[in-house]
Amino acid sequence: MIYPLDKIPEDKLRYAGGKARSLSHMLTHTKIRIPEGFVLLPGDTPEDADLARLARKYTYAVRSSAISEDGENASFAGQYETVTDVSISDIPEAVKTVRASADNVRVKAYADSSEGVAVVIQRFVRPEFAGVVFTSDVITGKDEELVGNYVRGEGEQLVSGASNAEEFRINAIRYAYSGPQEFAPYAKKLGRYCRQIRNLYGMPMDIEWAVSGGVVYVLQARPITTLRRFDPATYEINGTKNGFKLLTRTNVGEIFMKPVSPMTFSVLEKINGFLGLPDWLDNICGQTYMNISVMCSIAVAFGKTRAEAFEMVKDLVGNVPPGVEVPISPFDKKAFWGKMKVLFFPKEKCRLTKKQKREMVRDLPDIARAKIEQIRMIRSKEELLRLWDGELLPQVKDLFASILGVSGTQMVPLFGTRKKIAKIAGEKMADRLCGGCLGVVESMKPMLLIDDVIAGRMSREEYVKICGHRSPSEMELMSPRPYEDPSFPDSVIEDRRKSGIDMYAMLAVQNKAYEEALAEFKAEFPGKAKWIDRQVKGFAGANAFREEIRSKGVYIFCVFREFLLRAGALNGLGDDVFMFMWDELFESLRGGQMPLEMLQRRRQTYERYLLYPNFPNVVMGRFEPDEWMKDPDRRLDHYIQDMEPASVKDGDIKGFAGAAGKVRGRAVVIASVDDIGQIKQGDILVTTATNIGWTPAFSKVSAIVTDIGAPLSHAAIVAREFGIPAVVGCGNATMMLRTGDEVEVDGAAGVVRKLHM
Repeated sequence: MIYPLDKIPEDKLRYAGGKARSLSHMLTHTKIRIPEGFVLLPGDTPEDADLARLARKYTYAVRSSAISEDGENASFAGQYETVTDVSISDIPEAVKTVRASADNVRVKAYADSSEGVAVVIQRFVRPEFAGVVFTSDVITGKDEELVGNYVRGEGEQLVSGASNAEEFRINAIRYAYSGPQEFAPYAKKLGRYCRQIRNLYGMPMDIEWAVSGGVVYVLQARPITTLRRFDPATYEINGTKNGFKLLTRTNVGEIFMKPVSPMTFSVLEKINGFLGLPDWLDNICGQTYMNISVMCSIAVAFGKTRAEAFEMVKDLVGNVPPGVEVPISPFDKKAFWGKMKVLFFPKEKCRLTKKQKREMVRDLPDIARAKIEQIRMIRSKEELLRLWDGELLPQVKDLFASILGVSGTQMVPLFGTRKKIAKIAGEKMADRLCGGCLGVVESMKPMLLIDDVIAGRMSREEYVKICGHRSPSEMELMSPRPYEDPSFPDSVIEDRRKSGIDMYAMLAVQNKAYEEALAEFKAEFPGKAKWIDRQVKGFAGANAFREEIRSKGVYIFCVFREFLLRAGALNGLGDDVFMFMWDELFESLRGGQMPLEMLQRRRQTYERYLLYPNFPNVVMGRFEPDEWMKDPDRRLDHYIQDMEPASVKDGDIKGFAGAAGKVRGRAVVIASVDDIGQIKQGDILVTTATNIGWTPAFSKVSAIVTDIGAPLSHAAIVAREFGIPAVVGCGNATMMLRTGDEVEVDGAAGVVRKLHM
């Protein structure tokens, strides 16, 4: 009935209230100085509790800890009474005072106390200074500086406004203090504590503290609710509220082309946690972004300058306006190294030898198909859980270990090879060699092998086995796979016959162009002949490996999808199972109940997200989608907070050189792969991004232009294979162009010009 804050039983935490849970969490997971104390649960009285456990040499602070208080969704700071400097004999009366405050008008206006009020009884530290500090700016979300206030004496004067406060700031990245000199001796320790708390909770925090006897204590930490990134009750998600950061859809935008379902979002969150990279895969209203700031923050934490850090990753970003500086946040090197050690040197050693790891990656498609058949035979929730715990989870761990083991440095040539070649022979030659050396990549197989089916060299069953897992939304767990459709691949065959394109002949032309480029390079730089062979071989191998791993990774998502479908069938949920989070699913299989109204709210939110247009490729700062959509001149290439947007109507459309060549033709602007039927032979495709599901369109078009992308994106790679020009990563091409516009695409220059005829 009264529990030490660091030993609250798991089954009692829910009733302990927000303040006690937060203190318990910090005491359990950090070495921060927190005054020791206890929590009295709702319904229990001090007379029932064993107050003899409290040391009589101290006095105590008695504070509320309501169920709805100081949580992620609401804080209600200062709404309940607090009684300080209380002797043990006066604790019963202080508890009554605190609980009685639940009936105050001010409390009723903020919180529901119907579930009762737990009470924290904590050793009172008589402060010389006390105050609050925010780990992020509550207006902008920037977290490079900690911003705080303090008063002399007890902090209640600050909360109540009874005393004027002093202000201070602490640089959270490279320590520096600005504020009254009297507080300077304690600022560094407080700054360290704040960083630990921010990293522990993974969100901006409002922290109460005190200095007593020259020692810094943390009294409480609560989320800054106005900077909340995610609300699990409704699936409202906006990563730009949780800090000031640079986000991009380049690369991830071609994988996740539509808003992700709650279940897929929760799996991506698991990946962030697995890698020790907070919000690395971030999200705005279901649309997935890559967090460039967290990547740069790692580099800065390990000694790089901000400029050096951005230079390392700028090829992943897309076009950023001149003068924009990437935001940096505090980064916990120790925690990151801990994750990396677990990742590469797990306590539970992988049971597989190096040879077995290679074989597991090689045989992944067969392993996945066998597991899918096994899942489909499951007839009870208990049996499904046993399969997960006993077979699937251990195999998933082995698979990740095998992929990491096989990967090694195989993808290193992706980064830097093109620059090395361009430095010697120029940009155009680098594009010709890097674009032409790739051969048949995995994303080409659905189109290439269908020719074998039509010619009778491959059976339909074999085609489905090889290509049936690939689709436009293949990483979305809610999306059906082609192999689930009995009519697949008839529609693919029909499209291919209509196009009249000979894929093998097209590849032969591309290969010939590559051989000519290679011969030209060797003739001009004979001393570099062996060097260029090594470079293009490494580059081609790295691309092939990346594509192969991505294709095989889709099989893992296929197994997850089949597991979810079976769970939904056994629970009677159907596709509502995709409105769950991953951990919630297992709770439901073990008998837990998820409120149906919560699932309905999440589905309503998700369906609303599906109606949103694509957001800008690059976003920095606070982004409010509904406000952005009201602007008729909004840009799709970037949104930079507080930067005056330039007109989207003036000048050429600029992007990255994706594939060389120059053509003129009719633009057709489409947003979804479902609309590729609008494309006529010779059209110029203009779209947000492409992935493997768009490959059939490449046989019709004379060029391709995308908002999202980079020289190594899907659109650029496949355009080179088809021998058509491509300009990728334009940012706003789908807004500046309309279907029917006559345009010129210069793939080598990375420019699209609208023609006025």
